[in-house]
Amino acid sequence: MINSLLVRTLKQFTAKDLNNLQEFVRCGCFNRRDDVSRLCEYLAGQMGSTAYKTFESERLYQAACPGRPFDNKHLRHVMSYLLDVVRQYLAWSEWQPDTAGQQRCLLRALRNRGLDHLFEKEWQRADRVCEESPARDAQYHFRRYQLHQEKLEHTARRERSGKLNLQPLPDELTAFYVSEMLRHACSALMHQAVAGQAYRIDLLNVILETAGQGAMLQVPAVAVYYYAYQMLQSPEATEPFEHLKGLLGEHENRFEPEEMRGLYLMAINGCIRRMNAGRRSFIREAFDLYQAAIRRDFLRENGVLSGFTYKNIIRVGVALGEHSWTERFLEQHRGELHPRERDNLYRYNLAYLRFQQHDYAGAMPLLQQVDLEDPLNNLDARRMLLRSYFELGEWQALESLLQSFTAYLRRQKNLGYHRITNENLIIFTKKLLETNRSDTKSVAALRLEIDATPDVAERAWLLERVEV
Repeated sequence: MINSLLVRTLKQFTAKDLNNLQEFVRCGCFNRRDDVSRLCEYLAGQMGSTAYKTFESERLYQAACPGRPFDNKHLRHVMSYLLDVVRQYLAWSEWQPDTAGQQRCLLRALRNRGLDHLFEKEWQRADRVCEESPARDAQYHFRRYQLHQEKLEHTARRERSGKLNLQPLPDELTAFYVSEMLRHACSALMHQAVAGQAYRIDLLNVILETAGQGAMLQVPAVAVYYYAYQMLQSPEATEPFEHLKGLLGEHENRFEPEEMRGLYLMAINGCIRRMNAGRRSFIREAFDLYQAAIRRDFLRENGVLSGFTYKNIIRVGVALGEHSWTERFLEQHRGELHPRERDNLYRYNLAYLRFQQHDYAGAMPLLQQVDLEDPLNNLDARRMLLRSYFELGEWQALESLLQSFTAYLRRQKNLGYHRITNENLIIFTKKLLETNRSDTKSVAALRLEIDATPDVAERAWLLERVEV
């Protein structure tokens, strides 16, 4: 039974969830079968066990129905009942902290039971709580829509249609729909740029036209994604980015931290696109956005800073020459990286900083210690180590690295064009080692060959090494 859906599900539960589930199962509102409660307690107590016998059918049945002869059919029924209660617990655990969801359910119950006076009181309370909340994200408008829908259903039963106020429903639903569709359109543009996957978004032109109207741009949830879309769609334009940057500061308390993290990263993505197009002023813009997001703690997810974000912040800081700030950031936020990759990412990024400071002796031992899972980071570390060995004249170590680098490229199957660029780097580094520097003709010929080869990693560095 160790591979049963019930056991596999419970093995994913935290200790807190297992304790809460036992309380839930003991509640008569959700379960009235003693055999189900006993089976739940037994399984909850055995989730840490790896012994196969612990989950044998006979043992499970003995735990659920002590003293009774084994009945496999009965056991499967008990397990099925328990799995149903587990499903109820999972639904309840999501519903329980959702205050707005509870209020909607309460209003529906009061309306269906004709409890008019209590309905009016609870509707006003729900409306007040919604308005007093600082949130003005898309979900705020959907909650407003749902509240007015309940109000409409309640009023329609008691009054003539002429007294109904329908306007809040299309207003709130439109704000929700336009905001969410623009958010998805932004995600589609970003994914398309990375993976080349095109998406069809019906009514997008109508949505953009609607969102661009003055009244809609007063809605924070619409405005931020409207300008974010324009920024991503038109990388040559500056105005949408400036609008978005201003809105992020103005409405930072209007969105949940998770959504603010996505918006900041979207704005930074827009900066990076402009940086890659040669607009160096956006390096500073990206740096300022990263600093603002760090101060407001928008970059961590469940207390963890992604290695990708950690690396990008360091790259931007180094590109601006902000070496002191970058080193402080490296040290101060090291502990926020996931424990599984923390030490490797710290050493890799500290090595990058030392490398960019031309401290090759400081970078080299750090690079020798890194073992990175991400292939592109791994390639980057190997290239830095290659250049460090060369600059320090560590020729024997360089020869060994060139061999291991070649073997690594051969083993990796999904590097795409990165395989070619790095293979060419290895080829030209070997030629550089074999070329007599005093032979100006040979050096010039090598320079022409490097210059004429389209895909070469570290091209600028190689060309510097073969200057005539």
